Amino acid sequence: SVQHPPHHLAAPPSLRTCTSRLGRGSGKMGMRAGPLEHWLTCVGLLLTVGPLCAAGHADAYGARTEHVWIKSWDASNLSGDARVPAARSQNELFPVVIFANSWACPEMEYIMETIKLAELGYLVLEYETRGWRPSSGTIQAAGRKDQLDTSAVIDYVLSRKDWQPDPNKIALAGISYGAGLALLGAAHDPRVTTALAMSGWPSIESALFHNGSPNLIWGEVLVVSGELLGHLDPSVPAMWKQVLHGNESGFHDWAAERSVETFMGAFEERLVPLFLSNNLEDRLFNPEDMFNCFERYPGPKKLLLNQGIHATAEIGGLMDLPWNHIWNEAIDWLNHYLKGTAGLQLDVLVDVQLRSDKSVREKFYEWPSKRIASLDFEMGPRGWLGLHGSLLPPAASGARETGGQLVNESISFARKSGFNAGFPIIGEALQVFVDSRIASNLLFASKQHAIWYYTPLARMTRICGTPVLSLDFTPSASTWQLVAYLWAVNWADEGTLISHGTVSCWNCTAGERITREIQLRTLCEDVSGGLGFGLNMFSELYQPANTDANLKVTFHYSSAFGLKVPEVLTGSDTSSGFAIVV
Repeated sequence: SVQHPPHHLAAPPSLRTCTSRLGRGSGKMGMRAGPLEHWLTCVGLLLTVGPLCAAGHADAYGARTEHVWIKSWDASNLSGDARVPAARSQNELFPVVIFANSWACPEMEYIMETIKLAELGYLVLEYETRGWRPSSGTIQAAGRKDQLDTSAVIDYVLSRKDWQPDPNKIALAGISYGAGLALLGAAHDPRVTTALAMSGWPSIESALFHNGSPNLIWGEVLVVSGELLGHLDPSVPAMWKQVLHGNESGFHDWAAERSVETFMGAFEERLVPLFLSNNLEDRLFNPEDMFNCFERYPGPKKLLLNQGIHATAEIGGLMDLPWNHIWNEAIDWLNHYLKGTAGLQLDVLVDVQLRSDKSVREKFYEWPSKRIASLDFEMGPRGWLGLHGSLLPPAASGARETGGQLVNESISFARKSGFNAGFPIIGEALQVFVDSRIASNLLFASKQHAIWYYTPLARMTRICGTPVLSLDFTPSASTWQLVAYLWAVNWADEGTLISHGTVSCWNCTAGERITREIQLRTLCEDVSGGLGFGLNMFSELYQPANTDANLKVTFHYSSAFGLKVPEVLTGSDTSSGFAIVV
């Protein structure tokens, strides 16, 4: 039932070998994907790595490449590429590493890393998940069928005795879609020794419906690309429609089946070593969600938080650039857990790249860390000029009262308020790649449709972690949305966006007072001058719950209306971890 091509390619491959895998036919499954199926990033990757394909690595295993068809549990055919090291004895067994493709990318996306790993003595298979051409079936968005496919792929690899796989040393790895499948596969299949997830997710519901706010831009990108570039199962756009209408109950069970956090008990029972890496400007899979998952997990673990948007910090490794920190750490992880070799910094639990100087990474040897303190603020109302409110220390809370009565202030809905979260996808990409930061001129922000608060900073402050916002407010309608912004503010009241968040409700009670706590985006950045925080009721990033111009939200200046910002402490105790220049 499995077709094997008659040719075996010697590694390291030539440029012709690298490029031929994209264009050749694929037997009974018809032609391989056409130009649309290879995203611009994947094509760019091929053009970049082509000249590198012949380079090879010193002191390497010889290896061959096989294209294979894997018949899955339901007779679906999955396309795969195996890199098989040349055994130095009949008894030698090779640790296994299996990669699943990213959303809409061909399996060749990992070609450079699979070549490198094969030369290091790993048996590596990269495969195209169901529904993505040329594999058969429909795209399930990491549903149960995909999870069963992962076990079928492991079955296939172990059945190939001529490859000499080690059944006791199996890793699942991937980026984005492949990362989520690696974690889900490791949760369901006890044969998996370790999992490596780069730009993955703990919760699909949080990714697409975070705090009740539909992730409009990224949700549309996923659905449209799936329809254009693969065979998307009808259940996926149907569930997305439920999200856009705020129907959490209609979406919850579907999302839970695809969420890693649903199956954390399986990880905890086996204490599976987890290598996690996410990007701080990822607006699809929020870094704070993976941070929370990491904190709760008691098993062997490591978390890298990098500067980049979704899946971009890993690209350097896919191009085989030697200085890519993520892939270097990932290979060290594999060497440790599959080969038992030294070199991995096991004592570093959390490794965070600094935004203001990307050559610096904060490394924490324990988490939660004693080096992180909380800057606590409560909101104070706008002064007599009405320009902005204040971020006050809790001891100054009495300043919010007038005649013994707590002060309230209101804002109303408008699509334009003067606050800017960046042009979707492009804005976040520009600030990462060309340092064009997302900024708002707070001096000219609408006082009717937005409100912001400010505190000066006496010194440069390294904010590193997840800010927490607590809200105390009354909406005028049963449906509403609030968008929060955290800025570094200069002398001209220009706010550079450093974090943001949102919360929505689709079935609250109009006129009922609400207290709510939400997390803003995890960050790591040096801030000087001043710190600003703002709220409005609309961002193009999210599907709004209510666009009625008469919608109002009244904020109550109580102790329940505040902000906690994580600050890295300075000191001389290096045992607790310090910034490392890399």
